[in-house]
Amino acid sequence: MTTRNVDARRLNVKGLLIAIGLPVVLVGALVATLLGTGAFSRDSNLEDSSLWLWTTPAGEIARVNGLTAATDVRFPLTDAAGNAVQIVQTDSHLLLREIASGKVSAIDLSTLELTGEAETAPGEGVRLALADEGAFIIDQTQGLVNQVDPSTLAAIGDPLQFPAGLTGGAFDTAGKLWIGVPREGTIVQIEPKEKGARTVATEVVAEPRQELALTVLGDGVAVLNSTAKKMTTIRADGRRSQTDVELVGPAETADSSPGTIASVTVTDPPSVVTVNDAESKRFTISAAPSNLLGASVEFHQRIYVPDGASGLVWVYDLDGNELDRIEIDAGGGPVELYHTGDTLFANAVNTNAAVVVSSDGNARQAEKDRDDILGGNAPPEEEDANGDEGDEDGSDESAPQIGPPGAVTNLRGTVGDGLINLSWDAAPNNGSALTKYTIEGAGGSWEIAPDQRVLEIGDLTNGTPYTFTVTAHNAEGQGDPATSPSITPSAEVPDPVATVQATANNDGTVTVQWDEANGQGNEISGYQIEAIASGKNLVVGRSDTTTFTVPEGTLDYGTGYVFQVTTLAGAAASTPSPPSNSVTPFNVPNAPTELLAETASDAAGSIDVTWQQPSNNGRPIENYIVRAGSQTVEVGGNTTTARVSGFGNGEQVPVSVVAVNEAGESEPATTTSNTMNAPTVQITGHSATANSITLNMTYDSGGGNATCQMLRDGRTPVKEGACDSLTQGGLKASTEHTYTVKISNPAGNATSSSYTASTTTITGKVYFRCDEGYNTDYCDSVDGVGVYPQASQSGNSLGTTNTPKSYKAYCWTTGDTTINPRGTEGGQAVDYHPGKDASNKWIKIDYAANAYIPFVWFNIDGVGKNSTGDLPQC
Repeated sequence: MTTRNVDARRLNVKGLLIAIGLPVVLVGALVATLLGTGAFSRDSNLEDSSLWLWTTPAGEIARVNGLTAATDVRFPLTDAAGNAVQIVQTDSHLLLREIASGKVSAIDLSTLELTGEAETAPGEGVRLALADEGAFIIDQTQGLVNQVDPSTLAAIGDPLQFPAGLTGGAFDTAGKLWIGVPREGTIVQIEPKEKGARTVATEVVAEPRQELALTVLGDGVAVLNSTAKKMTTIRADGRRSQTDVELVGPAETADSSPGTIASVTVTDPPSVVTVNDAESKRFTISAAPSNLLGASVEFHQRIYVPDGASGLVWVYDLDGNELDRIEIDAGGGPVELYHTGDTLFANAVNTNAAVVVSSDGNARQAEKDRDDILGGNAPPEEEDANGDEGDEDGSDESAPQIGPPGAVTNLRGTVGDGLINLSWDAAPNNGSALTKYTIEGAGGSWEIAPDQRVLEIGDLTNGTPYTFTVTAHNAEGQGDPATSPSITPSAEVPDPVATVQATANNDGTVTVQWDEANGQGNEISGYQIEAIASGKNLVVGRSDTTTFTVPEGTLDYGTGYVFQVTTLAGAAASTPSPPSNSVTPFNVPNAPTELLAETASDAAGSIDVTWQQPSNNGRPIENYIVRAGSQTVEVGGNTTTARVSGFGNGEQVPVSVVAVNEAGESEPATTTSNTMNAPTVQITGHSATANSITLNMTYDSGGGNATCQMLRDGRTPVKEGACDSLTQGGLKASTEHTYTVKISNPAGNATSSSYTASTTTITGKVYFRCDEGYNTDYCDSVDGVGVYPQASQSGNSLGTTNTPKSYKAYCWTTGDTTINPRGTEGGQAVDYHPGKDASNKWIKIDYAANAYIPFVWFNIDGVGKNSTGDLPQC
């Protein structure tokens, strides 16, 4: 059976975000490289269960084959580190979107050509969706759904317009796109067509402005309503179910899941909620609470839960029994799940580790950094994910004791014809994330998501005053209600503003401008400004003029926003203006983290500096400036190392590093380090064998790569190497030697004091039996054993020696003849050295400066008569 290409989908609720950057230039290099090798035919198929996976520190993508669990292609994108990118893929196409710039690139995988480019609003809030049936660019912020050609990225037909702040955007198995519209409480099914997309179906799944998360299943879709704690399931055959779900903390859901059962990860306390139509179950899991606990999925009747904090993928059956713990080196970063065909992938974006899981649950490690493949041998601090759900300080030291939330503030309303528009500022969450707001008044009640702090209430009677209460909720309970002033709807309202223009400034603020509205006989008292992002809707302020600057820190950096302006005439208000252009707030980066400055070990007067990339706060980091003492070095934004030189030996140097983006320099990260000193060494002792001496040393490398040289008699180098110990071999036994050790590093050198050491002393005794009763002419004619200046009896001897004279032995060698210690005298057999074998060996002894004695007349102490023991060869 052929696997539908649409199954190649990201399982994380945030979409497949990977750090690539400058995709057009880099993809061009990738294409040129791959085409130049001839490594590909037309196939780069998801049907063989292959996916491209990202590794952040290495800055490269790798294609992992799900059938073999082997990486078959790698490609470095070294200019891209730190810039988030979304990637979607089918058998034939690959689309990349650089989040920071909004640039989209299309690659035809049958030819590996760069075939199209498009510009989108920068920042989060735009998604890509791709299937065989079509491709979409979804501007969640603006509420625009654009069908595009997957090769050229040219628009196909007119975009579909929905209320701003969409969620989701994934294809189902029938090739239909699903999106969520939280402002209306609906989900929408969209069909790509030859002349442009059309809406196929719209399903009401919640009250307006509640928090929705949409998961496309193997059969139908599931919509989690975190505000009402319900899940709605709509199957492909039209069956619809709704069930209560037990959410006791923050939840993570996948954009898509290969199975038919929807799964929700609760990150604190860690648990999983599964929903199969009207059946809901909850079970606890063994993981610790962590923001690296990711969205779970059901895959072949098993629940897989990625856990970057512990470096595991937890595996459970549908009843909550633990089946397995799949280890994966997460490197302190997230583990992300993907699926294609009948294969599940777990990717650790911070390391070169990935895991491939087959339908039977078999898990195999897949190293993304293999060197024996095409592309081998080649070679950010996350922002607060809690948004603005109160307690904006976020400091652990200032956080209150965990409890129910506080009361909302600045509750107010504007009025229109038969309607009231309420808005308020976030309630303090008191250490537990807000889950919803409840609003009561005018005979009704509403529940909305914590990031939807605006509510329009209609069907009211003009001229009748109303009051409303707003109450914040979290896992610990509900806060005190806040009550609005009396608000009276009126048909006498001003006109809306016609156009709104927004500009993101380099200090984290956003300037919103508009033309003056027509009051229609009402005196305009001001304007209310509302910011809208995917899943977020909040009033950011009011202005008496036609301009407003959203203060720094009010909006999330790197997230796309549109703005709507409402004209105010006293309590009366117009309908909201059309949305502004999309802007992405940004500010200077955070300070680099984990700064470490160390003495350069291979260069004098130098310091090596390393750091971790910080949050870029909405714009790519262009470069880093490293200041050390009076020296300054700049490196590119994808580099997190630098060497600074030009200092003296042993100098203490203050070091700072700042990150630079479009907004300017970050606050500095600071530390200090010393440069290298000249080294020192001292000989502390020695050990010896019969033919070697080992010197033991203590030393100070001075912070550099130090090497040592062993000098004999103060001048002759005999050994070089590490400075813990040095050994000279090839020596003679029983000999004394004088040494010094010279240590060197790039900053200088030093020599130890002299040290005298000896090889192991070996002794032996002369033995010749003439002195034990033999009274023969031969014995009478000799004075003992001859000692010669060479290993031979030819030439003059140095003298004689006899039993039982003892000597030091230095070494042994062989002579030109073999000497037999036995013979005959007077017809009688004579044994001059019982037990000794005939031998041509000679022993060098301390009889004279250069003296040798035949081995047959010399016994080495402590060993057998025919053994030279440890005595080295000369």
